Amino acid sequence: MISRFTHVTRLAGYFCPMAWVLAALIFISRLSAMVKLFMAFYLRQELGFPIETVGWLLSGYGAGLPVGSMVGGLLSNHFPTARLTAALFFVSAWILVLLGLVTDVSFLAGLLLFSGALDGAIRTLHQRLLMEHCEVKQRARAQSLSRVGSNLGMAVAGVAGGVLAQTDFRLLFFVSAAMTVLALVWFVRSTFHRKAFLMKGATDTDSVSCVPYRDKHFLWLLGASVLLGLAFEPVYSMLGNYLLDYYQLGTEVIGWQFALNAMLVVTLQIPLSHWAERGGARRQLLAGSLLLACGLGMLPLGSGMLFVCLSTVVWTVGEILFMPTLNVLVMQRAQAGKSGQYFGLFTMCWSASVLLSPTLGGQLYGYFGGHSVWLASAALALSSLPLIYQATRVSEQERVFLSAISDPASFS
Repeated sequence: MISRFTHVTRLAGYFCPMAWVLAALIFISRLSAMVKLFMAFYLRQELGFPIETVGWLLSGYGAGLPVGSMVGGLLSNHFPTARLTAALFFVSAWILVLLGLVTDVSFLAGLLLFSGALDGAIRTLHQRLLMEHCEVKQRARAQSLSRVGSNLGMAVAGVAGGVLAQTDFRLLFFVSAAMTVLALVWFVRSTFHRKAFLMKGATDTDSVSCVPYRDKHFLWLLGASVLLGLAFEPVYSMLGNYLLDYYQLGTEVIGWQFALNAMLVVTLQIPLSHWAERGGARRQLLAGSLLLACGLGMLPLGSGMLFVCLSTVVWTVGEILFMPTLNVLVMQRAQAGKSGQYFGLFTMCWSASVLLSPTLGGQLYGYFGGHSVWLASAALALSSLPLIYQATRVSEQERVFLSAISDPASFS
């Protein structure tokens, strides 16, 4: 009993206190994302819109994501991040209620666009909160913990949303709004008296560019993230139809693949991230990109349920390695300059690549067949390798500066 308590205590001390708060926040907010999982069914079955209209409405939400990401980052340069996050959660709750009440197409389009912008802004602010409240050496761990909370929340949301949808589709919106309010209350109570971790002198240096558009390392990283986003997104938009067409596997199989992905992230994210810390960010990103390319590129080469599961395991391990590391490197660049612009631009580009990928993937699928989608995804992931190498090349001046940031006492 004592050893178990000691283990729990060590685990709690492994993460900064704010990492637990933000992981709980993202878990609750992902529960409220059950609306997004069932929105297409609601618009089609409950409101009776034609499939073309459903597609345009959902694309409005996707279009709002990159816009909100950039605007949220810019606003965070002028307003306290925690208060801005709380305000956006409050607005989100009301948007969810309105989505459950409004039936007019034009109003729904506006609400979905605004909802996407809010979600994009909240994602950007989440990254800035991690940077502000966690020391440098704890940020990779905090990213891992947030990913566990996010995947766990989405897994529960899928089950809970299915139960609510069978009763009444509108319950999805009202329960999601209630969960958003719960997340808001939790966040306000947890951050009301908590001070941000400040880095003295971190914004006054010539060794690292303070503007993202002039930061060559950041621009290389941005290019790599766009390629990885384009490579990764077909998992969500194309994999189901591909398995049906080429593997002759039913819809339940794709559900099991996403469940396997979520289970692997929840169980392996923290231990793999802890193990990979010794290798450095460059090795994590390169290994993650290679595994993503292998996992997706192997799909045209096999058949059967076991082969699909093996593919899912490989690309999921790649996802576990490159996803949090990308965010940590963006934080490293952002802490030396206008962090809101850094986070906003990064999240906007990732969201834009996720928005474009289904369209490009659909065109490839239609003209060249389903195998071409995964070969293209593998090629994109491999194309990110030289960009990652350039992005992680640190000059001696920057090395001294960034090591000083990791030890704030050196500024005094």
